[in-house]
Amino acid sequence: MNNIIAAQREAVLSDYLSASNANKLKFLKKEDKATSEYIYPNQKEDATRITDEFYKNDRRVISVVKKTKVGADGLMIEIGKIMCTHPEEKFVVDVDNFRIITGMSNVSWEKDMIDKSPSCFKNRIFHHGKLKNADLKNMKNSLIIIDEIDTGDKEGQRLHEELKASGVLDVNHMRENNNRFVFISATMIKELYELYRWGDLHYAYKMTIPESYIGHTEFLKMGIIKEFYDLSEMSEARRWVKEDILDNYGTDYRVHIVRVKPKSVETVRAACSSMGVDFRNHTSADRLTDEEIKEFFKDPLPRHIVLGVKGFFRRANLIPNAWKLRIGATHELCTNVVDNNVQIQGLPGRMTGYWKDDILRGHKTGPHRTSVKAIKEYEKIYNDPFGCNSFHTATFRKKKGKATHLEDGMLDPKNIENIVAVELPVVVDTTDPKTVPKVFTVTPEEYVSIKKVRGAWDFQSGFAVLRKYDADLVVEIERMRAASEHAQDNFTQPSFDATLYEMAITNSVNSHASNTKHWHDGNSRTHKRIDKYGIYLDSIEKRIIVMLYYGTKIEDESDHE
Repeated sequence: MNNIIAAQREAVLSDYLSASNANKLKFLKKEDKATSEYIYPNQKEDATRITDEFYKNDRRVISVVKKTKVGADGLMIEIGKIMCTHPEEKFVVDVDNFRIITGMSNVSWEKDMIDKSPSCFKNRIFHHGKLKNADLKNMKNSLIIIDEIDTGDKEGQRLHEELKASGVLDVNHMRENNNRFVFISATMIKELYELYRWGDLHYAYKMTIPESYIGHTEFLKMGIIKEFYDLSEMSEARRWVKEDILDNYGTDYRVHIVRVKPKSVETVRAACSSMGVDFRNHTSADRLTDEEIKEFFKDPLPRHIVLGVKGFFRRANLIPNAWKLRIGATHELCTNVVDNNVQIQGLPGRMTGYWKDDILRGHKTGPHRTSVKAIKEYEKIYNDPFGCNSFHTATFRKKKGKATHLEDGMLDPKNIENIVAVELPVVVDTTDPKTVPKVFTVTPEEYVSIKKVRGAWDFQSGFAVLRKYDADLVVEIERMRAASEHAQDNFTQPSFDATLYEMAITNSVNSHASNTKHWHDGNSRTHKRIDKYGIYLDSIEKRIIVMLYYGTKIEDESDHE
């Protein structure tokens, strides 16, 4: 066995070096898809850390969350190389049982991955259409990397059925046979919720983002990402062609990409025709022909060209930097119900990557039109997957921290044998402006002193009483008053009106007793984005009720649609 493992290490390293040299040669010949480094330093560093996490902490699954086009291909190759050449014989992966697979039906992903990989990995890479050939049974000392895990991973889909039939979705099987998984995607939000329940079997890792990378956040800040138009309307199609192409680029002729559907393809075509812009309807879901590549990205452009695409240039499809420099505006498909994953992985996501310096030096790109709301929500959930934020996909909904699975995925604990599932974390809604009311029972004399403050601000007398009960609360009221003219929102003594008494006193006291956040609805409708407070005086029970309202916590309306 020692001789076999030693020979495997030598063979893998030799193939890896050969692939690296082949990439260098292609790069020097200026082939578009070749890169300056076969595997970049950040990818090597991430792969080492991921391997160490498997080795030192006995993880069975590591999820790798990344930004679009940050370099997962190189990471997958590097992980495979390190784990197939690991010095620990009880840990090392058998190269025959190494797989890179995906639930995507994406021939170009498979081809690009095979072309780039070392020879020893080439016949171990399978997309959705070839999964039946992946031979996942009898896996031992294995590593299965699943790219774009959030595609094709629904319960009962082919990816799930192949893994289930092979027996690898079993914790005991994983441990007894030294099998491990790496799941990768820029948009695996639902999957992170499922994997959280795996407990210590799972570890979430974020890929390193080098300085040379530019992504959605920078695009948005620089005004490069903008809201999409309804291109099925002729007026909006003409507006896009005029504003984003002709007015924006003039005689700096570019290729502009728009995702179309049957209802919009003809309006965009007509808008282009009426304004002297070429329109090309690209129907293939997988590739451009050599002739198209030459025309669009090699030869001088005599005029602007709009390239209409349908299934092309979606997730995992590479747009080389040399092509990006020839691309001007892009427009992702406008839909009534926005799927955030689709928007993130669409055309703006394809235009992210390692070309920040070109843009900072003044190269014009965009506008790249998509749902701005989807981009903002994505950035928040990327930074805090289990926080109080919102997200929307075809199979997963999250609103202000409350998540709902519309369809179960294959990684749900119910689909994993011999797992002891843990509970999801409790999410506190930090954007809720309401607070639990404070209720203080005072003496009749103190009540009179507090009542004197109504309509005036004699803190030396009346509020000295309230300071006695909660000095910090009074300080906060003073801060609110100093910060806003609307701070003193309500200071009432509703003792002679039964309806007002119930609304202001009884309901507030009940909320205090049940530790429930509360605010007088009539007050929250006015100046709802401003911090304010309410003080209610109960002359019957001699109680002071104080409520604080943090309106500045409320996010943009677009975040709560």
